[in-house]
Amino acid sequence: CLTEPQAGSSLSDVQTGAWPDPGGYYRIKGQKIFISGGDQNLSQGILHLVLARSGPADAGVKGLSLFLCLSDNDGVRNNITITRIEEKLGLHASPTCQMEFDGARAELIGTEGRGLASMFTMMNHARLDVALQGVAHASRAQAIASDYATERQQGRQPDGSPAVLADHPDVQRMLNEQRDLTRTARAMCHLTLGELERHDRPALIEFLTPLCKIYATEAGIRSADLGIQILGGYGYLEEYGVAQVWRDARITAIYEGANGIHALTLATRGLHVNQGAAITQFVQLVTELAANDAEIAARAQGWEARARELAAQSDVRTQAHAFAQESLQLLSQAIRQKLP
Repeated sequence: CLTEPQAGSSLSDVQTGAWPDPGGYYRIKGQKIFISGGDQNLSQGILHLVLARSGPADAGVKGLSLFLCLSDNDGVRNNITITRIEEKLGLHASPTCQMEFDGARAELIGTEGRGLASMFTMMNHARLDVALQGVAHASRAQAIASDYATERQQGRQPDGSPAVLADHPDVQRMLNEQRDLTRTARAMCHLTLGELERHDRPALIEFLTPLCKIYATEAGIRSADLGIQILGGYGYLEEYGVAQVWRDARITAIYEGANGIHALTLATRGLHVNQGAAITQFVQLVTELAANDAEIAARAQGWEARARELAAQSDVRTQAHAFAQESLQLLSQAIRQKLP
């Protein structure tokens, strides 16, 4: 539970407060919004991880701590109220709740004042989970569109014989783009998860995670949009399924960190972690993936020079998006060299 009405990506604006309870616990008071699965009747209790301010208001993120707050304890309801269920564009199977904590009992996770660090341990895994959602959306949209395009008769071949949609070059172009997006996004996720498992290049993991989240989620949205276009008018109807894929995919570029925030993270913290080790390790990775490809090697050298220029600047906000896109183009091109 992170987001509040006045605090989205800017967590220094969190107002939900926490204070020690004489019984050895903490009490939490405040409002949280956009909480996925904030309440449900599938299990007896829900464990809420809540970011709350245990320090002074002017301490910014350094005054935040992470707490574990149970929805109920042995059948006794905690002081948590669901004040609203959000009506969303998609993800209709997931109850997204607005929640009120009114002196709710909670336990401190980690060290007081270190809530942001504790939270990011979880959030970095969550961002890869969202990237995998993007892969799933891209794959599902591709499957729907491919099945439809290979069965739907429309128009004729140059020789006058009947044609299906997939026979038309423009439709084939869109199907190919869907396939490429899905394969590349899936490979990028596997690559990042492999680095996470080995954990011998931690700076590279920090750099790849936001890249993976950006690419895979935007691939899911783009593939779903292409699916609607391939199906034409039927794609715009709910009964064919691809419209739901688009509605469900659209949020992935927003939650667990908006993609623009991740681009800024790449151009700032991503270039400075471990004295800039991610720059060298990213170039090594690209070179490993595209061995003996002179074009990619040259692009990697150019990318490294620009990355080091950015790392030396104090304000890179206007360049963050372009840098993220350049990084993704280089990585995806290298990944495609390994795909059959």
